[in-house]
Amino acid sequence: MKVDFKHFSPILITCMFLAPGIAVADKFDDAVNEYIKGYKECTEANTLRTSDLPAAKRKFDVYLKHLDRAKSIDSTILSTTQRDMDSNLRYCERVEVNIKRAEATPILEKGFTYCDTAKESLKNGDVPSAKTNMDEYKRYRDDAMIITDSIMEVFALASKVRACSRVEEKLAEAMKEENALVEKMNAAIQGYQTVLSECEKAKTTISSPKFSLDKLDDVNAMMNEAAKAKKTARQNTEAFTILKEQPTRPQSQELQKLVDSSAQCEGQTSEYIRTATKNRRALEKDIEDGVATLRAAQEACESAKKLSNRFVAEADISKAEASYNNSAALKGKVTNDAKLIATVKQYPNWSSSNQFSKLMNSTESCQKSTAASIKKEKAAFAQQQRQDKQNAARQAELEKERQRLAEEKARKEAEEAQKIAAQKKAEEEARRKAEAEARRAATLSDVPDDVEFNDDEFGDFGDDDDDRGGWTELVK
Repeated sequence: MKVDFKHFSPILITCMFLAPGIAVADKFDDAVNEYIKGYKECTEANTLRTSDLPAAKRKFDVYLKHLDRAKSIDSTILSTTQRDMDSNLRYCERVEVNIKRAEATPILEKGFTYCDTAKESLKNGDVPSAKTNMDEYKRYRDDAMIITDSIMEVFALASKVRACSRVEEKLAEAMKEENALVEKMNAAIQGYQTVLSECEKAKTTISSPKFSLDKLDDVNAMMNEAAKAKKTARQNTEAFTILKEQPTRPQSQELQKLVDSSAQCEGQTSEYIRTATKNRRALEKDIEDGVATLRAAQEACESAKKLSNRFVAEADISKAEASYNNSAALKGKVTNDAKLIATVKQYPNWSSSNQFSKLMNSTESCQKSTAASIKKEKAAFAQQQRQDKQNAARQAELEKERQRLAEEKARKEAEEAQKIAAQKKAEEEARRKAEAEARRAATLSDVPDDVEFNDDEFGDFGDDDDDRGGWTELVK
């Protein structure tokens, strides 16, 4: 639609062009007027800042609300120099900074007390305490900075913050050393935790009503592990130096508690072990005595076994049986000891019990085989004795018969010799008589030519069937 201005009056046209400018001016004035209301609150806030900071903050909050409303009316008030807006705004900005500084400064100053304490703790070598206080300082410092970082524009505060930063740097270096010490302390703590753990296990085992001396070696093994852990922990000399120099440190207190508990446990457990060891040694002494007796029994059995390989005399049997009986008596002395046998059965894993059992088995085996050997060889010897007696009897009979035959032969030979001698004597006598008769006959002249002789006049010089020694023979 086209507007034809020729139909409007000049005055109306002038008003139409001036109206927007007037409206803008009114809007600006309204904004400034709204701001001025708040500016009054700002000045009051600045007045109250040193005496009543909470009231000053409330006043300034009211100022900020008026400022926001003024900006919403006409935002150009933030960039104009009209009606001293620029100076007013700068003034209130300073008031805001001062209020925030007033709020932040006490917080930061309280943080400085922790910084000073941290510095002193660091000087004394108490790094954990220094760190705790430095952490508190940083918390207060950060809270103050959140309120306003303009506090760093205050020379005294900025200088103190820089000084605390240097303390913080030193603390960081000390913390490296502290961490190394903490590691050493923790290593010592872990070592003594192992000491206490092993000791408590040993104590629980040995103090139990169900404890058996068979478990004493296990208890000693636990205590050996505790001793190894203790030795390793004690080699950490720095940790125990810190424990002595800084007893209030948390790690020192924890380590000291473990050391004390371990010492108490070791003392109690050692007493239990001494009593158990004394009892075990007494029982082992009984077993070792039994072992010695069984060893003697086995030696006697081995001797009897060697003697029983072959009997050649009654003395051999006596010696073998004596050794065997000695072995049996020694073994019986052991087997009749009910307490000893019960101890061996109750503690079969002891080395002395193992040795006892092996000797018992080997002795029983030896006695069994030796008894059989003695019985066998004794029977063989008896059989040999009977055979020898029979042979001797036969030999005696043969000798007797031989003597009889010899005597008979000798008798016959004697008789034959006597007979021959008698014959020879008779023949000699007959020969002499014949010679004598011959000589006499030769001297007799009155002897008739045919003289008759009686057959028996000169005797019988021989058997009827034997002409030896007869007259014919004699005169030959």
